[in-house]
Amino acid sequence: MKHLKIKPILLSLKKYLPIILIIALAVFLRLYLFEKRFSFDADQEELAFKAKEVLSGNPVLLGPKTSLGGFSIGPGFIYLWAIFSFFLKGNPASGSYLSVFLGILFIIGIYLMGRKIFSEKVGIVLSFILALSFILISWDQGPWAPSLFHLGELIIFYGTYISRNKKYGFPLMALGLGICFQSHFAVFLLIFPLIIYLLIYRPIIDKKNLIISIVILTLSILPLVIFDLSHGFINFQRLLSIFSLGREGIAPSKMKIITTLVQNCTNILWLHLPIFLSYVIFVGSMLYCFWKILKDKVYRSLLILSSLFLFIPAIIFLFYKSNFTEYYLMTVVIPFLFLLGYIFKSIKSTLVLLIIFAIFSFLNIKSFIYANKPMNLDAKEKIVQEIIKMGGERGYGVSVSVKPGYGFGYSYLFDYYKAKPDIPPLKNQTKIFTIVSPPGYMGIMPIIEADGVGLRWEGI
Repeated sequence: MKHLKIKPILLSLKKYLPIILIIALAVFLRLYLFEKRFSFDADQEELAFKAKEVLSGNPVLLGPKTSLGGFSIGPGFIYLWAIFSFFLKGNPASGSYLSVFLGILFIIGIYLMGRKIFSEKVGIVLSFILALSFILISWDQGPWAPSLFHLGELIIFYGTYISRNKKYGFPLMALGLGICFQSHFAVFLLIFPLIIYLLIYRPIIDKKNLIISIVILTLSILPLVIFDLSHGFINFQRLLSIFSLGREGIAPSKMKIITTLVQNCTNILWLHLPIFLSYVIFVGSMLYCFWKILKDKVYRSLLILSSLFLFIPAIIFLFYKSNFTEYYLMTVVIPFLFLLGYIFKSIKSTLVLLIIFAIFSFLNIKSFIYANKPMNLDAKEKIVQEIIKMGGERGYGVSVSVKPGYGFGYSYLFDYYKAKPDIPPLKNQTKIFTIVSPPGYMGIMPIIEADGVGLRWEGI
């Protein structure tokens, strides 16, 4: 009997051993010295304090503000951070553990959907790319709300793709939109390609799944609605202002938009690809895709969906005249991954695949080994701990003499270590510590230094 029970388990382990090993590799690469490889700056400090606010019993109704119009997205990421912070007792690295966890879910999701749409081999190949990609390792180590975005967009993409055949495709779309709304304003860029696709390939919608979808979307925006009802709809007004901003200012250059589109796609393969090679890979992939739209009836809808998700957001920014950053085109990662999956499915030669992945692995491991993030969390913690060791929990001042934008994170770290120094120092205070970053800034030379963060004792 025992033999009969053990055998199916061993067969399952053998079947899923490749993806298990890939997940183990992904976890190792993301957690290896990760406190030395991520920053704890303005975004992270704000989220950490918001999570603490949640844990203290105060509901947070708004998420982080976007760079466009100051509109606040949903607070979902803050509540996820609060969960990790609860179990890690407020550790400032809580958000990074959360981002790594979300990154692993993304890898698993790509494996499952690549396996379902293409084959087991393609699912393994795509998950391996994500596990080893240096840019995605860096992304997963960075604790901020967009850590949710790729996972949410993956659900939107898959739900949209299967909606013409499966009733649950529509609720999946709603779930993905709800998740992305807790992550980044770029979710609004996905609505346009989604609608165009649904007009081409009519989805199956029944009453039950329509109601489920409406409930999901309602719950995702409910905290913001509650906030606006008691604050004169100020956040909704910020949302409307974004459209007026688009009629003013100077439009970003078309070349910047196109280059960002290309690099956001090819950076998955290697962050430091020469721009010429990035264009060659991108243009070659697109030409192959467009050719196969005409030839391949089986995958035509997938290729059309990928093309819409790739180009519609970029086209929007070609005509939008306000602020633009590359983060808004992070939407292109998912469709480009599925195009890669389609290309890998078409490659019959195992030798060619092995050569491609040998080069990919070498370049990304090399980047990983030599990765360096100055002014990281570990460095800031060492300086804060040294100040507390020398000065105690209170009764002294701390001067943060740093380059603009480099002074974030210290307030939360002192709070985490139960210290309450005066920042900035009080008038006539004689016991003063100076945090200087980078060392030598404004001519201040530190006594102690850790990864670009220095400390000088000014007291008596």
